[in-house]
Amino acid sequence: MTPTAARIIYPELPKPLTPSDLYQLFRPSYVEREWVPTIARIPSSQVALLVQLKIFQTIGRFLGAADIPPAAIEYVASHMGVEHVSVLISRTRTFYRHRRAILQHLKVISWGTEAFELAQPTMRKTAQARTDPADIINSAIDALIRHGFELPALTTLRRLAGTEHSNINTTQWDEVCGRIGSLQHALLEELLVVDPKTQKSPFATLCATPGRPSRKNLNALIDRYQWLQQLSNPTASLDSIADSKVSHWANEAKRLNALELREYLTPRRHTLLMAVIHDVRAHALDDLTQMLLRLTFPSQQLVKLDIKRVEVRSENHWVIDIDIFFLPDPVGAVCSLVLFSRVPGARVVNNVVSTLNIDTKPDRDRGQDPVRPTSDSDR
Repeated sequence: MTPTAARIIYPELPKPLTPSDLYQLFRPSYVEREWVPTIARIPSSQVALLVQLKIFQTIGRFLGAADIPPAAIEYVASHMGVEHVSVLISRTRTFYRHRRAILQHLKVISWGTEAFELAQPTMRKTAQARTDPADIINSAIDALIRHGFELPALTTLRRLAGTEHSNINTTQWDEVCGRIGSLQHALLEELLVVDPKTQKSPFATLCATPGRPSRKNLNALIDRYQWLQQLSNPTASLDSIADSKVSHWANEAKRLNALELREYLTPRRHTLLMAVIHDVRAHALDDLTQMLLRLTFPSQQLVKLDIKRVEVRSENHWVIDIDIFFLPDPVGAVCSLVLFSRVPGARVVNNVVSTLNIDTKPDRDRGQDPVRPTSDSDR
């Protein structure tokens, strides 16, 4: 079973039917046992009618005789006092007569034009914001059940969902492309041009992951962020599209390479590219910030050690709080740590202190006793 099929809420009978399932789903009530003889006279026909009634109450539709579990038939027959019945045998005419009686008894409208006119616009509305066929099918199932309609076959719902999904996507792709100028179309096509030397396209750079925390990758992220600002802003073009759908289109495009994406029709290709740009631009600053934060912790430890060495070797012995890296202006602290953590200790202190505007006056200027290094004369 595919993930999409597993997410569909189409009602089904439990397989296999346990004694508890039979008791909860197929035990006829007193009212039902009194109603059945008013429709069917033959005992085997009464069993068939009651079985179909209980099945419809459970899954919202009828099953063919071959699809009904024998355990359910035997359970209902035992409660009706009918022996040796494990298979339903009834004429087509009788089946449809029972079907009409059950729908009338339950006050349910059969699948037809009225139900179709409810399911189709429901699917169309869902398809505007969702891309998973399961979500589109589930919306129709929920609407049909809430409004008292018989459920059609699952194949019917799949066909309707596929049609609406295709129509809505085509309309949205054309709509997005209609908002893109000719210059933007040309720039989007350039993203798919593969460099003969590197065998990479700008699209591959667009979809690249940040990589592990390092100065090289940090510089690459900064360059990538600046390059993204030069690309077409997709916000206006994708304004009428749901965020969930834009995100799905971006993920779809990222699974492809430039050559595969070029095989798509132009409206779809350019819409997916705009979705990728929108998604990458939205996460560019997040990726940059996370990279900086990951580089911060080891740099903090190294800078602290350098500061300690400076204090010990300094003649003036300035007093600097080591916890400065957790106090004001975290952005400035992060930048200083990244840029200066591997230079000699004195330069680390000078640069970090100047960036954070930390008070580095000796203790005597702050009304405290200065801390002096120990000398031979003091001993």
